[in-house]
Amino acid sequence: MKERKLTINLVWANVFSLILFALAAIAAIILWHMLGGEFGMPDIGIDNPTETEINRHTYMLLIKNGIFVIALIAGIVVHELIHGITWAHFAESGWKSISFGVMWKMLTPYCHCSEPLKVRPYIWGSLMPLIILGFFPLLLGFCLMSGLMVAFGVVFVSAAAGDILVAGKLLKEDPANIVLDHPTEAGCIIYEDQPSLKQ
Repeated sequence: MKERKLTINLVWANVFSLILFALAAIAAIILWHMLGGEFGMPDIGIDNPTETEINRHTYMLLIKNGIFVIALIAGIVVHELIHGITWAHFAESGWKSISFGVMWKMLTPYCHCSEPLKVRPYIWGSLMPLIILGFFPLLLGFCLMSGLMVAFGVVFVSAAAGDILVAGKLLKEDPANIVLDHPTEAGCIIYEDQPSLKQ
């Protein structure tokens, strides 16, 4: 049985995240403009508003932006939870194989699956947060023309940078290989010539 490590550099993953954020933001702004979306503060919708109406409008904007910030923080937790739910679905031991933590040196939260999986289920587990928290809010945001929803999607596309890098490397692997999530680094261990799993 041949074993080799497939990991990513967390510094590069964070740099790639910034690049991905810039590209996703630029693409979103261009598409937003093409669809007729407006930029800047939303109009109060009233001609000659009173000071009370302006204050109410400002207050509602603060509440909306506060909810957005809370949603971003919650999204970080949900991102890892989605990894865990997807991998647990494919793992024979289910949730018993899943654990969560934080790599404090890089302030990077993580989800770890202690059970080996086939390549494709592992890739699904890696990319599912990108799909659910990134692509889906982007699509919904443009359908509803919700700037905050689009911004949420852009943030969580970039938050999946490390997952994209790992999945990109795994796409080159033989689907018959077995993948074990690395216990201490961002990435995994590849096992070749391993008896096949049920997934």
